[in-house]
Amino acid sequence: MDFTLTGTQRALQQLAHEFAEKEIRPVARERERIADPAERFPWDVLEKGSRLGLRTLSLPEERGGAGANILDLCIVGEEIAWGDLGVAVTFDQTWKIIHFLDRVWNEEQRARFLPAFLEDHRFHLAVGMTEPDVGSENFTPHDSPGLGARMKAVREGDGWVLNGMKHFISNGGIAKLYTLVTRTDPKVGVSKGVTYFMVAPGTEGFSIGRVHDKMGQRLSQNAELVFENCRVPDADRVTEVGGGVQARSGSFSRGSVIESAATALGPARAAYEDALDHARTRVQGGKPIIEHQGVGFMLADCFIEYQAARQILHHAAWMAMQDEGYDPKLGYMAKAYASEACFRIARRSMEVWGGMGYMTEAPMEKYLRDVTSFLHSAGTNEAQRVRSMPYL
Repeated sequence: MDFTLTGTQRALQQLAHEFAEKEIRPVARERERIADPAERFPWDVLEKGSRLGLRTLSLPEERGGAGANILDLCIVGEEIAWGDLGVAVTFDQTWKIIHFLDRVWNEEQRARFLPAFLEDHRFHLAVGMTEPDVGSENFTPHDSPGLGARMKAVREGDGWVLNGMKHFISNGGIAKLYTLVTRTDPKVGVSKGVTYFMVAPGTEGFSIGRVHDKMGQRLSQNAELVFENCRVPDADRVTEVGGGVQARSGSFSRGSVIESAATALGPARAAYEDALDHARTRVQGGKPIIEHQGVGFMLADCFIEYQAARQILHHAAWMAMQDEGYDPKLGYMAKAYASEACFRIARRSMEVWGGMGYMTEAPMEKYLRDVTSFLHSAGTNEAQRVRSMPYL
């Protein structure tokens, strides 16, 4: 594998970095402290990114996007997250879901939704999977009838009736279209009993519950999705009945966890850079603290782990794009290792700042709060290890 970035990748990286530097970083720290979720959510920033083409990156060029592959999105996601992880996650959710929908839509569905998606800079997407009683079960290879998504979709006439709740849903409350994982046959396991539907805000029986108040990643929004006898026409079913799990297979789906984890590199790198700058200017014992071996070792470990995490993610992304030879545990383990490495980088970087690093006026606590989310986001690391076990 040649790790040299292509000309297109360098251009995308520069575009995303300049966007993060000019539009995200100047406002992110103050914006995330706003208590009201509606006021806090950075629509102005996201619209600017959309006008640059960032929102539609993962769509094929013939559909109006940029045709970005998984590795491209890893590179762009890291740069946006260097500005703010929440902003990056908002874009990343939309990248993954629109690519999935474009694969499974029929021509009537594509004609109905794609033009609006392309034209509306506030058209983001969400997927409803996690439920109050079902989290890691969705990511582990168990196929018993009682495990996995429980939200019911029952056939009634020429449509379906949905009942249940999703929670912790990224882009919940701000998305203009939701893809829902439902149980259409509770008597079988998820491999044959899950079906995907689309539901738009304003549909009778669908409401937004709580907007979750998160420790970190505060410029993205997570919320509950509540369904009470929500009627959905069969025309809004996007997979075969019982074929949801099969429909989400493929190179982009297997790369989804890799692409998500790559966003954690952004705040980890930012934390390391700020720690390095601080260590060069903070004087203790008559010299900059970077000249003290203990501090130098912490910074060296940060650099080592960042490089290792980035390389394992990029290699897994590249492998996921190949038609043959992909080992599924590459993606699962890349996510687990990278998220844990990024957490260690942010923690060490905060320690380099000493007591000042613990203060909210310093940048370090935000980095640590943000990266912590990826110890469980996109599936807990314990679930990733369980997923890997059949391939060991």
